[in-house]
Parts: sequence; C-alpha cells; structure tokens
Amino acid sequence: MRVSVVIAAYNAQDYIAEAIESVLGQTVPPDEVIVIDDGSTDGTRGVLDRFGGRIVALTQGNSGQAVAVNKGLALARGELIGFCDADDLWTARKQELQLARLERDGELDAVFGKVQQFLSPDVPEQQRARLTPAVEIMPGELKQCMLIRRAALMRIGAFDQTLPATFFIAWLGRAKQGGLKTAHVDDIVVRRRLHPGNGGRLHTEAQNLQTLMALRKAIKAQRPPE
Repeated sequence: MRVSVVIAAYNAQDYIAEAIESVLGQTVPPDEVIVIDDGSTDGTRGVLDRFGGRIVALTQGNSGQAVAVNKGLALARGELIGFCDADDLWTARKQELQLARLERDGELDAVFGKVQQFLSPDVPEQQRARLTPAVEIMPGELKQCMLIRRAALMRIGAFDQTLPATFFIAWLGRAKQGGLKTAHVDDIVVRRRLHPGNGGRLHTEAQNLQTLMALRKAIKAQRPPE
C-alpha cells in the first residue's frame, strides 16, 4: 500500500530539514512526502526547495497548522497516511513496524507507538535544568505517532480548523466515539523536540485554553445523541 506523509511547517528553518530526512530515511520509505509551508517568514521555503523532487512542497498564506494539514491530506494519494511535525524526528523503523502491524491485522484502522521527548541542542543552558524533567518516554497518541488508513481518517472527517494547536485532540475524541480501531507498537516511533521556539509544548496559558476547548469537543462527541 502507498504511504503519504504530511508535514505542516511554519518558521521551521532550523529543524525542518532534519525532520524531513528522518521521514525519507526510513527503513521502509514512504511513497510521497507533502510539506505545506504555512506562510513562513524565515528561510523555511528555501530549505524545502533544496529537497527538489524528493518531496512535494507548497506554500499557503499563514492559516494555522490544522488548515495546512488538511490541505496536505487533500493532496495525498496514499492509502495510508502518516504525519511528522516540522521540529520532530521519526525513528528509523517507525514506518516498518507500523506497516507490519497493519498488515497483520486488516481490521485495524490505525497504529500508534511510543514517543520520547528530547532537549534540542539549541536550548540555552539556563533553561535545560527546568526542561529536563519533561524528557521521558510515554505512549504517543499524537498525530506524528500515528499511521492510519486513509479510508478511516476520511470516515472520521477533517481536522477542526478552529483549534489550530489542539485539533488532533478533538479529532481523536471523535474517532474513538466513531469506533476507530487502534493498536500500539511497543517501540519509540517519534522523538519529540523541546526547543526555545515551541512554547506550546510547555503548556502556556493559551495552549491550556485550547486544550480545554478540544477536550470539551471530544467529550461532547462521545455523548450519545439525546
């Protein structure tokens, strides 16, 4: 089965090349990698151009990650869909392990895996002690940890573009309510970067508010109709 990988990028010039290489360098590589540049104002587009025909790269006006990911999905041609964040890394066997799990069980819709957070080398020394406790391995119900059948994703529907930072939480709530059949591989499939520019991963006030909104939508989706 063909695999398409979607990456949304915004002002990611420092990390996007490493993220893309981690996807292209899989032991079982994807068939296409689609990168949507969400109106970056730094050198992100120039980095993408250096990959040439190895990826599909498009630029849109800044509209938020959910809009960019939905645009990438609309372009994807694969029967299976994966995601990578522009500042994260796939481990080398992510796709191999998850493909094997899906092939063993045709009833499964999606496969997740473990995520390991790590401190980016560019984190200032004075911040490293504060962030070190966040570096851990955990089950990863994150979009970048998921490989999903396109038909199942489309059955649940597009990502909520009103929740630019937490759209996947709301989507997963709908998916579970809709009977999405999932499994987990017992391996680290994503290394999630903690760096000076991703304040959302440090639970800012704005992030907490969006998370609350997403959880409310997820809970509402799980309630039976009145």
